Amino acid sequence: MSAKYSSTSASRTLTSRQRGIIKMLAKTAGSPIPVGAISEKLNVSSRTVLRELPAIEQWMNENDFTFIRKPGVGLSIEEDPESVRLLLELLDIRPLRQDYSQKERRRQILGELLFVRESVKSSVFLNRFQISEGTLAKDLDALEEWLSAYQVHILRRPGIGILLEGSENAYRQAIANAALEFMDDGEILKMLRESSPEHASAPSGLLKDRLFGFIDPQTVAFVEQILSDTEKELHIKYTDSGYMALIVHLSLSIERLRSGEKIQMEAEELDRLSGLPEFAVAEQIAEKIHVRFELSIPKAEVGFITMHLSSARIWPQTRRTRSQLQSVNTRQVVMSIVESVEQELSLPFHTCSRMIEELTSHMDSMISRLSMNIQLDNSQGSAIRQKYPDVYRAVEHACGLFRDKLYIEDISPSEITFVAMHFAAAAETLRVEQKRIAVAVVCPSGMGASRMLAANLIRTLHDIEIRQIMSAFRLEPEKLKEDGIDLVISTVPLDIAFPSVCVSPIPQTQDLMIISQALDAISTSRKQDSLKISKAPAQKPCLTLSDMESLTRTGQEISQLLHTFQIKELSGIRQTEALLGQAAGIFADSILSRQIISQDLARRESIRNTFISELNIHLLHCRTTAVPHCRCAYLKLESPLTLSEGILKGALLLLAPQSDQNECVEVISRISMLLVEDKRFLQALQSGDVHEGRVLAEQTLLKYYQNLIKKRKGDGTL
Repeated sequence: MSAKYSSTSASRTLTSRQRGIIKMLAKTAGSPIPVGAISEKLNVSSRTVLRELPAIEQWMNENDFTFIRKPGVGLSIEEDPESVRLLLELLDIRPLRQDYSQKERRRQILGELLFVRESVKSSVFLNRFQISEGTLAKDLDALEEWLSAYQVHILRRPGIGILLEGSENAYRQAIANAALEFMDDGEILKMLRESSPEHASAPSGLLKDRLFGFIDPQTVAFVEQILSDTEKELHIKYTDSGYMALIVHLSLSIERLRSGEKIQMEAEELDRLSGLPEFAVAEQIAEKIHVRFELSIPKAEVGFITMHLSSARIWPQTRRTRSQLQSVNTRQVVMSIVESVEQELSLPFHTCSRMIEELTSHMDSMISRLSMNIQLDNSQGSAIRQKYPDVYRAVEHACGLFRDKLYIEDISPSEITFVAMHFAAAAETLRVEQKRIAVAVVCPSGMGASRMLAANLIRTLHDIEIRQIMSAFRLEPEKLKEDGIDLVISTVPLDIAFPSVCVSPIPQTQDLMIISQALDAISTSRKQDSLKISKAPAQKPCLTLSDMESLTRTGQEISQLLHTFQIKELSGIRQTEALLGQAAGIFADSILSRQIISQDLARRESIRNTFISELNIHLLHCRTTAVPHCRCAYLKLESPLTLSEGILKGALLLLAPQSDQNECVEVISRISMLLVEDKRFLQALQSGDVHEGRVLAEQTLLKYYQNLIKKRKGDGTL
């Protein structure tokens, strides 16, 4: 029987489940066991057992044991007692492969990529987890979606490997959130305090080892003491989740600083954070770390701590006993203060939805603190008053006007400075925006190529503000001037007495040069003539009946488009005329309506070819009387068509009803923009995945609808 050992493949290992199945069969060698009985014993499904059999059969063959599968009867091992004994011995001496769940496998891949700042060969993961390349690809797709929320991207380079790309800020957020998302609070504290790989339980794996293995437990204890001290000294209270996030962040930061790593943050973001009240608390925490470890704490690190403090809602939320305090509508008071400051400074603060939300949160906390006679010193006071005297005076005046509504006898200069910080940060942003050049983007219909061009311009140019997207046939120079438009960027040549340029819907290098030259000319003209910046129109304070009717129409068009969305595969298409003919029939309910759609599509094509070579598609779109509501479909060519401009793989068909109402065009246009904004949408269309395509379209349209409601209510902008 020694031959059974000599013929084995030492490299192949078994999972615990596979080993359990073999041991079960060994106990009844020669007598088949039904698959159902095995699945019941192991508490898994019969399908799960069947999935394990190929690996078991291969292992048995490699080790020269006889494994029998009898359909309708069961599984058995046909060996004598001596061979069975050797089989069991072999199982005990062979290394056991860790049996990873999909979630744990992805967790460990994430842990490896987050901490290895260089490429990792895919073979490392394929061998470690014994998975196929297809499974690894799906794991990476899922992780890429998770990481995208932190602006971290997975790069897959054939022959080189897999690595992550992102800023230091993005990495830090992803690392901290990976820990907070994949483990509960008690588990995190246990891991931090033990802080050694041997304490890590088997299911925890690489992420925990990597994340906490290099943190000194004494560091964790010191961080906990810092947070406890600051709560007492500053009369603040951390939320449970915020407290845990700070422990993770500060512990990691101290270790990184001690090892000499550089910590950086974009200047613009740091300026914004330094204007928050939490910045003063972050400075105190940084000072304690400096004293304890003799580390030079960069201002960027103070900014990162501020981010965590802000999200932790550290200001006390007490039970108010005074009925007056219970009746305070903080947001209403904030909007009154915003209106007063806006009038004095002539800046549209009402458009700064983020500032309003943060100020409301701060004012709510301020009311609670002052009701308990808790005052905070503001180290930024004199700096704010010197740099932004106009902002401070306007805020001081507004707080005085609405002090009675807050049921507060006196608001100290320190507290006024905290409020002024919010307005000062918003003022900086608004003044930058006012320097931007206002642009109108146009195409023949105003709903296809122009939306695609706008999406590309937003991603490429940061010194423009796209105020309008419209049809080339509706351009009126006088109206453009009234709306404060500086430049028209079109996908078709224009003959109007107004500054304009013509570029491709997906602008190339030469197109961007043309646009940049036009922008430079306008900037120069502004400086010479001291041109006044037109103000954005004030938003309406509440919904009107007209708004409600428009929102209802928009909602109906979104619903109609999603319910009729489809992907159709076409065969035998050898020219674009045939493609147009097929497209016309997708949503036609009669011969006449098909003719009308065909004529409207051909008319649009005659203005300018809608083939987009970069995406290998035709963007077929038009307004037509032949459909009652918005319609969208993708026509997938069974065989790609070779055109003079490139390879055509299909066509996206977008139809809007002929109407004076603009809601239909806006809904259709969001689908055009989605092609550029999310590559997954085109991938779903070209692969024929109608479910994925509809889901992505639904997400985009619902987000647009929600933002539209906020805009109409005056709570935000699109």
